[in-house]
Amino acid sequence: MRFQLFVFLGSFLLFQVELIVARLLLPAYGSSAAVWTTCMMFYQGVLLLGYLYAGRLSPRVLAGRYRWAHLAFVLLPVVTFPFHLRSVELPPIAAIIVTLALSLGWPFLALSTTSLMAQGWLTRTEHPSRNDPTFLYGTSNAGALLALLTFPFLVEPALDTRTQLGLWYVAYAAFVVLTVLCIRAVRPADAAPPDASPVTPASAPVPASRASGTARLAWLLLAASANALLMAVTNVLTLDASMPLLWIVPLTLYLLTLILCFARRPLTPEGLNRLCVAGLLVAAAAAVAALARVQSVLPSLALHGAVLWVGCLLLHASLARCRPEEPRLLGSYYLHLSVGGWLGTALIVLGIPLLLGSLAMAYVDYGVAGLLVLAALFARDVALRERGEPRHRLAPLLAGGAAVAMAAILALAAVKLLHSRVDGSRTFYGLYTVKDVDGLRLFQHGSTVHGVERRAEEALGEPLLYYHRGSPVGRVLTESPSRARVAVVGLGIGSLAAYGRGGERWDFYELDPEVERLARSHFTLLGRSAAEVRVVTGDARLRLHEAEEQAYDVIILDAFSSDFVPTHLLTQEAIDLYLRKLRPEGLLLFHISSRLFDLAPVLTRLGAALGLQCAVSGAESLSEAELAQGQSPSRWFALTASPIQARWLDEHLGWDQVRASEDLLSRRVWTDDYVNLLQALRW
Repeated sequence: MRFQLFVFLGSFLLFQVELIVARLLLPAYGSSAAVWTTCMMFYQGVLLLGYLYAGRLSPRVLAGRYRWAHLAFVLLPVVTFPFHLRSVELPPIAAIIVTLALSLGWPFLALSTTSLMAQGWLTRTEHPSRNDPTFLYGTSNAGALLALLTFPFLVEPALDTRTQLGLWYVAYAAFVVLTVLCIRAVRPADAAPPDASPVTPASAPVPASRASGTARLAWLLLAASANALLMAVTNVLTLDASMPLLWIVPLTLYLLTLILCFARRPLTPEGLNRLCVAGLLVAAAAAVAALARVQSVLPSLALHGAVLWVGCLLLHASLARCRPEEPRLLGSYYLHLSVGGWLGTALIVLGIPLLLGSLAMAYVDYGVAGLLVLAALFARDVALRERGEPRHRLAPLLAGGAAVAMAAILALAAVKLLHSRVDGSRTFYGLYTVKDVDGLRLFQHGSTVHGVERRAEEALGEPLLYYHRGSPVGRVLTESPSRARVAVVGLGIGSLAAYGRGGERWDFYELDPEVERLARSHFTLLGRSAAEVRVVTGDARLRLHEAEEQAYDVIILDAFSSDFVPTHLLTQEAIDLYLRKLRPEGLLLFHISSRLFDLAPVLTRLGAALGLQCAVSGAESLSEAELAQGQSPSRWFALTASPIQARWLDEHLGWDQVRASEDLLSRRVWTDDYVNLLQALRW
């Protein structure tokens, strides 16, 4: 029991500190997409080093040595507590990696060795499962799953990051105590195991010191294909279904399959078949619902989730089946799993976008992951045949069916790619598509439309979508008195530039330079603006620090969407920054149209904390003809320190004054240390 608790807590702490520290980096390094992706690459790299460390020491561990020395390795990270993020002057990605290495590298490395060290120690105990300790790998993934599910739903909504770290330090102390208890249970090197024979025959076979090349290739490909499938499903889901925290669903399914396949009592072939059949039935039902055009994200979520469930069950069950029989080979086994996992992730996250560029649609990820799965299953069959285990008779038929399915997916991707598409690209920040539909040119980020322009010559340069002339923001910018400078966070196709007047300067802050290229190449709003337009690339909060004080008359925040809220742009520290860059009579406008999040209470609470006037636009009603022409209703929120501005919004434009209720005042204000995104979710 102590070993299971030791491994469970180590994995829990590993995942928790990943999430906490990545959250701490957001205000300093901007975009959550860049920060989280870079952090994940760093974590996987350090995890690989941890497996390499434990794998190299596994002979000593299996001989009962190197126990108390490892305790020193676990204790040494305590000198880095409390964590201090040591920022360096480098390009953002390199700076994040160096910052994480200096601030978190040693504790993360120590925790990443837990599972493999524990499995080696277990072989030197009286535990009934000492001859096959791989069930601890399933326990490790259970700890990771608990950390994953509790952080966004329990930990982050209740505690600020300082308190989270304080509790983490206490839990690490408990981890050190468990390390001591596990070490004490290990038999010393000179103690013979209770079931050892007094004399070892000279003719006894010598255990293999190294796995065969076929087995190692199978381990590598099985781990790589499982991770590639996870990333492919995650990419497709986040494009097809707008739901918050959606990435948790596929990662949860992935970890559950690992837990089931590496449990102390692993799945029987019959149990595996039943779970796979259940997944296929769910997929079939979801496909029928999707074909019937059910207006819900659930069919898409169920279909892709079922594909991931079945695929990972087969792959992880194969990994468990192909594990080495000799405990001394476990170090090599887990090292290959780690390398394979990193390669599978890198192939989908970095390889496909770099190799295919604008052709790298999300469904291509599916096709590539599927081909990798087929290669992994073929390598598995060869490895099992080498061990004398028969291949299942249905294996060739299943492989052939899967190959046909992959070809169909790639064909579907090609059809979707060519249909109405003008241009597009896939960058670090997402998939962009420019296409023509019914006389309109659309700009999409994923599956969300971020800009529309009519293609007729007489309509070029006219703002549409949420920014049409009669929209709340359109009326503010059209009817407001003279202004000199305007800042807009979020470029899209530059629709708001249509409201620029001669002599004005408009600064658009856009995270991804590719958005500016597409906006200038395929849309006319930036080029036709009467104002001087400048696009500043990089995270808005970081780049606004470089602007002079009290520079802007209006700052417009248009970087929020239904499925993603960059929360570091909505904290008290962020609003303080905007106010410093805004003139005393200036206006802060927030685009808060969303089916999933209600940001008005969040902004109202921030306004109350900062002593600002708050107003929200009224309901916007559009006719069928206006909707067909590319206009969309929108909702906007205003913050200002000027009572005159607030009164103008109320009396001239019909905006509603907003005051914080007693219940709202009892809520915590969002800060760089505390954000509760679930609080803003529309339930």
